[in-house]
Amino acid sequence: MHRHRTATVHGAKKKLDDVRSDINVTPLVDVCLVLLIIFMVVTDKLTRGKDVPLPKAKNFQEIKDTGESLIVSVAKPGGHVQIWWDRDALRDLADLKQHLDDELHRKASRPIFVKGDAEMNYGDVYPILIAIHDAGSPGVQLGTQELKENK
Repeated sequence: MHRHRTATVHGAKKKLDDVRSDINVTPLVDVCLVLLIIFMVVTDKLTRGKDVPLPKAKNFQEIKDTGESLIVSVAKPGGHVQIWWDRDALRDLADLKQHLDDELHRKASRPIFVKGDAEMNYGDVYPILIAIHDAGSPGVQLGTQELKENK
């Protein structure tokens, strides 16, 4: 039994410097998968603070986020008020006061942005606002969403 080489079966011998006309898709797929993974990881980090449904307001004023403001989010999942410092859950109001004292002593003029859940009452958010005021914050911005009227 005699074996044939593929180069002799298909004709002339192939040279190493011959140009290949087919596309190697493997590196393209690798790059696309890496970009997809990076995109999936980064998009979660683009939104600052805990994601809570904000109350809607007619007099909406959009403020550009410079990345300098502190973000405190408040929600009431399951009937219990939960507070977040950026994306970190806090134990209670005393923990918030400690974070505020530490942060405002470092940089006193830093603005604070409060994102309160639309389903909460003002009475649930009021102690957080008082704690921020007592810590010496120069002011508080409340997060709202634009109320779009149907015409």
